[in-house]
Amino acid sequence: MLIIPKGAKVLGQGITGSEGSRAVPWMKQYGTNLVAGVTPGKGGTEVEGVPIYNSVQEAVEAVGSIDVAIQFVPAKFMKAALIEAVDAGIKLHIIQAEKVPTQDTAFVVAYAKGKGATIIGPNTAGLISPSRQLKLGLVGGGNPTKMFMPGNIAVLSKSGSMAAEISLQLKKAGLGVSWAIGIGGDRIIGSDFVDLMLDLEEDPETTAYVLFGELGGTYEERVADYVKSAQIKKPVVAFIAGEFTMKLPSDVQFGHAGAIIEGDKGRPDHKRQVLREAGVKVADDLDQIVALVRESING
Repeated sequence: MLIIPKGAKVLGQGITGSEGSRAVPWMKQYGTNLVAGVTPGKGGTEVEGVPIYNSVQEAVEAVGSIDVAIQFVPAKFMKAALIEAVDAGIKLHIIQAEKVPTQDTAFVVAYAKGKGATIIGPNTAGLISPSRQLKLGLVGGGNPTKMFMPGNIAVLSKSGSMAAEISLQLKKAGLGVSWAIGIGGDRIIGSDFVDLMLDLEEDPETTAYVLFGELGGTYEERVADYVKSAQIKKPVVAFIAGEFTMKLPSDVQFGHAGAIIEGDKGRPDHKRQVLREAGVKVADDLDQIVALVRESING
């Protein structure tokens, strides 16, 4: 579901709000084919030349089938907006809102899966694909070409800002990106590293992955399992942040809502260990990433 074609038709939910209206001109300038927006009660208006409709179904009837819906709606409205877009037949959904009620996210993830739809987020900075001139969300800000150039490395990150930082490092080394994606930082997310990598295994433009992980959760351990079982075949380079948090008192909260440790699972040192045991190249610091990528793609 992730392999979005160039020129894909994008619908924005809530783009009349402050965050959405800020993102719209940046997305359009990059080349994103934003064909419609939806805000109940504001149908008939425009944002940066994008027509606004009162409902997703009304938008689909006006512009035809939609490939992607990106949400800029507040967390409390996320569930209703997602259900509306899924029911209108849209198969890929980007959810920007953070601190979405866990029960709402659990419901929409199951609902979307039951309808054959994919969710990225909540609490994602979005995604960008330079070769497709596709930018969904605030990732890269107003000057994404400063950080992202076309290439063959997929950067998948718990942190949207670190996806941009790693992509900038790759660019300076002459290595561009096929995709850069913030997977989201809430406790429950729609697509983890493995979900996206399994799609990208089928993407001829992607030849290797860089993962930026952190303490908490078991997403990286799951990557190790899939690499070990050869379900993920393309080379993987990983960096796991958060080592210093191991020295903090156990009652100190740190990082995203998803940064939860249970026993050894979720600890940065445990993640590094299982990834290395699976054959993933793990960087001890950010400056090693480029060298490990070169090593991976050059055999």
